[in-house]
Amino acid sequence: MSTNSRKLGEPVITEMTDTEAAMMDALTATTESDLATGTLHTTLRWNREQLDVVRCAAERYGMPYQTYVKDAAFRRALEDLRRLGEPSHRSAAPA
Repeated sequence: MSTNSRKLGEPVITEMTDTEAAMMDALTATTESDLATGTLHTTLRWNREQLDVVRCAAERYGMPYQTYVKDAAFRRALEDLRRLGEPSHRSAAPA
């Protein structure tokens, strides 16, 4: 582990451009909307071949691959829970 310490500087007082302010407003609105609806964001790591297969399947079903992944994962989880005899929490259907 490095023992180098970093000294923090003082905050820089500045103003946002109109473009930066619009971007900040959009990010804030998205975050507030996500918090209000309970939406969570996740990140998955894929190797190229896996992602190509997922994108191909999604294309065949006519949906964006992120939607396909969410749907496929949800359906698989329901099936796994059924096999284990667990409740499926059906009220949490994917959007």
